[in-house]
Parts: sequence; C-alpha cells; structure tokens
Amino acid sequence: MLYSDVQTKPAISCRSIDRSSWTVALGWWVLAGGLGVLLRYMMVGPATCFDYTYLLHAHSHVVLLGWACNALYLGLVASFLPAQRSSSYRWMWIGFQIAVAGMLVFFPIQGYAAGSIAFSTVHVLLTYWMSVRLWRDLRGQKSLSVGLLRWGIIFLVLSTIGPYFLGYFKANQMQHTIWYNLSIYYYLHFLYNGWFQFGCLALLFRWFENREIVLSVPGSTLFLRAMVVAVFGTLALSALWTSPPAWIWIVGALSAIIQTIAGGWLICFVWQFRKRIIQQLQPIAALLAGLAIISFALKIFLQLFSVLPWAVQFSSQQRPIVIAYLHLVFIGFISFFLMAWAVQYKRLVLSRRVLRWFVFFFTVSELLLVVPALLVTTGFGFMPYYYESLLVVSVGLWMGVLVIWVKQLRMSTGAGKIHSLVSR
Repeated sequence: MLYSDVQTKPAISCRSIDRSSWTVALGWWVLAGGLGVLLRYMMVGPATCFDYTYLLHAHSHVVLLGWACNALYLGLVASFLPAQRSSSYRWMWIGFQIAVAGMLVFFPIQGYAAGSIAFSTVHVLLTYWMSVRLWRDLRGQKSLSVGLLRWGIIFLVLSTIGPYFLGYFKANQMQHTIWYNLSIYYYLHFLYNGWFQFGCLALLFRWFENREIVLSVPGSTLFLRAMVVAVFGTLALSALWTSPPAWIWIVGALSAIIQTIAGGWLICFVWQFRKRIIQQLQPIAALLAGLAIISFALKIFLQLFSVLPWAVQFSSQQRPIVIAYLHLVFIGFISFFLMAWAVQYKRLVLSRRVLRWFVFFFTVSELLLVVPALLVTTGFGFMPYYYESLLVVSVGLWMGVLVIWVKQLRMSTGAGKIHSLVSR
C-alpha cells in the first residue's frame, strides 16, 4: 500500500509552528551539550560545587529525552498523522517539555531522588500515553514504515522497564551489582536499537513509500522480522562482560549476524536507488543522510565485532570506547538522520559551513575517545594533555550545536512574526 506525498506533508501554514518546536528540541541539546562541556572541565579542573554523577545523569537524560525523543516525536507526528489529528498531540508535547525541564533542575541537585524520579515517572507515563495514541491512530494503515513504527513503539514501552529495575536496585542498596548496570544497558538497548532505530527507519521508509520506492510484500516482511529478531537477540551483547553461559554468546553472535545481513541489505537497497534519492533530497539533507548511513553501517559492524571475547574485554576495561560507541549511534546515526529529515522538510536550517564544523569536531571527538584507549591497551602509553584535548573538542562540538540553534531561533521567530501578520 502506497501513500501519496500530499497526505504526509504538513501544511505550509503549520511550518512555523513545527519550526518553533524543533527550536525547543535543539535548545535541549544545547543545554545538554553545556553540561557535557562542564563534565569534561571537571576532569581538568574539578568543580567542587557539582557532583559529577549527578551532572552525568542530567546530561544523558536531557540529551536523550529532550533532543532525540522530541525530534523523533515531531518527525513521526508530521509524517504519519494528518494535520487535523496531530493538533491533539500538542498537550502531550507540552507535558514532555515540563518533564524534561524538571529532570534538568533536579538531577544536578540530587541525582536519582524524589524530584528527579517524579519527573522521570511523568515522562514515562506520557510515553505510555503517546504509545497508545500512536498505535490507535495507525489503525488501518499497512506498510513497512507503519510496521517499523509499531515495533518501535513496542520497544519504547519495553525500554521503560529498565528504570523500574533501577529504582528497585537503588532502594535495596544494589547499585554496585552487575544487575544495576544490566538494567541501564537494557534501557539503553531498547531505546537506541529499538525505539530510535526503528523510528528513524520508519521515517526513512515513509519517505520512500511517498515516492514509490517500495519493496515487495515478502521482502518487507522478511526485513522487518529480521530486524525485530536482531533487536531482541542483540540484548545478549550487553551482558557479555559478565562472563555469561555459552548460550548467551551464541544468541548474541547469531543475532548480530542476522542484524548485519538485514542492515547490509538495507544499505544495498539505498545504494541501488541512490541517484533517484539524491535527486529528490536537499543537498544538506543528502549529506546528513549519507553520514547517518555510514554511522549505521559502523554501528552494526561494531555490534558484530563486539562478540569476540577480546573485544568484550577491551571495551569493558576502556570506558571511552563505550562512550565513543554511544556517541556514534546517538550523534552519527540518530541525530544526523533526524537533522536530515528536518532539513528536507524545511523544519531546520543548516549551512554547509556549520555542518563541516560540527562533523569535524564530532570526528575528532570520536578519535580522541578511541585512539588513546588503543594506545594504552597496546602499551604505547597515555596521551599527553588528553583531558584538556577532550575539553577543547567538546567545546567545539557544543559551539556547533549552539550556532545551529541560534540560527534556528532567529528563523522560527521570524517565521512566527510572518505567520501572525498573515493571520491578521
């Protein structure tokens, strides 16, 4: 079943409203990036008035829920819901912003405690509300993009089980057990590899379907099933550092192979239609989409690579490697893809110069996290001025996001003024 481009494109009169919402989402990324810079600074010149762990919780929650979840939410509502129905999601959007603001206030002050847990719970409850509404509003639609979105919703709901276990383990003084860390990995796995990945793929195939770039029904079914099986199975990869039974290794390895085959097929499918796709994309959107595809390819390769015992040992001993992987998935794949979607549909304005700046500092940041860890492991020693270098690069990366946000703020404000004048 195909969907016309007209049905899924929001009205031009709503563009200024959407652009303002994207400005809010980017604003959360700016605030989270500022916290990230402060975290890097605390490794160079410790700030005794802040607790590192508390700030880390605030940074991760705001960037994940404030930027990524909000951006994906905006893309999905615009792509899968008619304009008259999407207006009812406005109160849900406001609730998400209040919840993120509460977490930004309370996490730096108290970490996981009454205030932060309360706002986190509000966000989870709003997530359930959104999941139910989206599921109902998708009734009667049958396509690969809708199937991907439905499974994304399932994975989102499954991910929320992780924080419940975290609360239980913390209440029972089990923060230093493997189960506490496994709960975090469980949450991140179904959020990153489930909700975010399937949500982005749903947007991608929705765009394909609008342009009649479609798969056969058997091919769509096989791809969807393979990706779903891979998500459930690769959860085992998150537990390999605990020296689990052999069957956990086998499940993780087989699932990683299945995901590599399905992901490789997807990349080949995109490559097959590359000329047609590039012709219909904005130049900046095409560049961002290309970066997202490269990051996606690296992601599935690294997950396959992580099955090797020595790779498990290396990553468990070198925390920067884990951070580099999370940044690759979050910034390289998820954020670049969502930015590509927003640029394509004129919700986000981005110049080549700013994009080059951002990509440069992102790439250097990844290298600084990976290369020194390799040097230490291979016995070459510790990189001089390592934390100072990370701080400089973090500032550069944050400035890239800040410049994007400032320009977006100016554009959305100007569009809002024009919209109000036209309305009169």
